Amino acid sequence: MEQLKKSPLVLALVAAVGSPAAMAVEPASMDVGNLKLTPVLGVSTGYTDNLFDDNSNEKSTWITKVRPSVTLQGVSEKLTAGIKLSADKTSYHSSSSDDYIDKSATAYADLELDSRKKLELLAEYLKRHDARSDSGSGSSFTTDQTSKPTRYTSTNLGVRFSYGTTQSTGQIVLGGRFSDKEYDNFRSLTRSKDRIAKEATAAFYYRVTPKTRILVEGRYTDYDYQLSSSTLDSVSKKAFVGVEWEASAKTTGTAKFGYANKNFDSNTRDDFSGNNWEVGLSWSPRTYSIFDLTSMHSTEESNGDADYIEETGFRLGWDHKWSERVSSLVSYTMLNEEYAGDPDGREDDTNTLRVSMDYDLRRWLSVGVSVSRADFNSNINNLDYTSNEILLTVQGSL
Repeated sequence: MEQLKKSPLVLALVAAVGSPAAMAVEPASMDVGNLKLTPVLGVSTGYTDNLFDDNSNEKSTWITKVRPSVTLQGVSEKLTAGIKLSADKTSYHSSSSDDYIDKSATAYADLELDSRKKLELLAEYLKRHDARSDSGSGSSFTTDQTSKPTRYTSTNLGVRFSYGTTQSTGQIVLGGRFSDKEYDNFRSLTRSKDRIAKEATAAFYYRVTPKTRILVEGRYTDYDYQLSSSTLDSVSKKAFVGVEWEASAKTTGTAKFGYANKNFDSNTRDDFSGNNWEVGLSWSPRTYSIFDLTSMHSTEESNGDADYIEETGFRLGWDHKWSERVSSLVSYTMLNEEYAGDPDGREDDTNTLRVSMDYDLRRWLSVGVSVSRADFNSNINNLDYTSNEILLTVQGSL
């Protein structure tokens, strides 16, 4: 189940409509000179019945998670800048070898150059992990391959410049991103996964009605694997046309459809050419009830025998506020992964259902419970599995 959470496409699906793990705490800040310091702490305990996503020999365990974060931010008339530090310490009571501590440090700055021009900067330093999974899907290694999770360091730099605002007749948005990912352990297995990715994006939005904008967008990404013998170096190009609308206070959405190609430097790999799409719809029949529908189709890096993974994802969510203190979220996520160029023609399907309920004890304190079930099916023998997890979470701030 852990590998599903880390799928790039699933993360994008969740980000498009908001994190399902977000609770309703409204943290207060303390003054540090002219800056604001905002600490938040989340503590969870729970149980999973299939830690390693195994087909027959399921490993169950109790779980404890501690997630502190602190943000230091300054705001002036034209500049908002800050630093955020966060950590995730997770312990598996019946499998201490799989305990981990993920850490992140993020610095950001948003600068309004004038009424039309805005510059956004981002820098991230991440220490993360890939959980072990006997399904062997995504970036995971099996329990036979490694004795504990693989760890990696990721350094990311991003810049975004916009000319015009979302209310302008026209708006131009330019972006760039640099990402360096390097694994820290089990180097005989992970060295081939180290890579640097450089991305450039450009988009133009044109307002055709007061509540509708059409758009064209292009993306260029260069993948450079650091192992000299790697044959996965490639260039990805994507072009989209689409529409962004707010039909009413109840309905908003964005739909992008386009064409993508992925060209490998090595002629031993098969290139990709085909359709891509990104669709996000939100319908709010009441101010306290929101339905979200998101769908995406894209290619992801394989890091293995396959040339790439062609992914199609779908997510439906219902976020409902039952009272001033009680809210719930129900979501269903479907992910199809086709491993292009895999010798066995591998194809996986994962279906995940999640239900959560949160109760705000105070402005600064919330408790919540979430239950999730993942069903994984593969055309490779003996990889199918089901996994169930329940978590009780307390989140507090100042």
